[in-house]
Amino acid sequence: MATIRTKANKDIPKSPDLEIGEGVTGDVTDSKDQVSLDLETETESKSGKTYVSTTAVVGACALYMFCSISMVLVNKSLASSYKAKTDGSLNLLLVVFQAITAIACVEFSKKMKYVDYPSFDLAVAKQWAPVNIFFCLMLFTGMASLEYNSVPMVTVFKNVANIITAVGEQRFFGTKIEWLTGLAFAIMLGGASLAATNDISTSGAGLFW
Repeated sequence: MATIRTKANKDIPKSPDLEIGEGVTGDVTDSKDQVSLDLETETESKSGKTYVSTTAVVGACALYMFCSISMVLVNKSLASSYKAKTDGSLNLLLVVFQAITAIACVEFSKKMKYVDYPSFDLAVAKQWAPVNIFFCLMLFTGMASLEYNSVPMVTVFKNVANIITAVGEQRFFGTKIEWLTGLAFAIMLGGASLAATNDISTSGAGLFW
């Protein structure tokens, strides 16, 4: 019995009653599809792609929202409460304390293998020093603004800053702003503005910070 050699390196028996290419097309196609599927699977495994479930994504977003909201509210409570008990401002001390706590939590997560990142490198730290300095200044000014502004007003300012940053990226780096991103900005700014309509509490010092 004659055989047909396919690209999958498999011999497919040829019936003596059939002409070449007749009646075996489906088998050859299936073999090609199977080889293609195997190659795709192998490529995906080599490329290290990781598929995350929708539940994990929603859970991560919910946890982020909880941490963000609780951080703002706790900072507002601290910034408003310690003024009557101390002379002067403790904003810098609070920022330092929060930074130390964050480092401890991240290091603990690495020890427990919840997260993974490279070990400390002095050369890398020097390269990232300007970014870290500006980040710490942002934390300090955010804490100081909470002392003089209401939470809704601070939220409005933060959302405006995010929009300005996105426009700056588009202007200087050519980053395209997708329409969904623009819609998200509009919803965030609109919601924060509505929340601030009945709680517009600010001052010159608050606007400065």
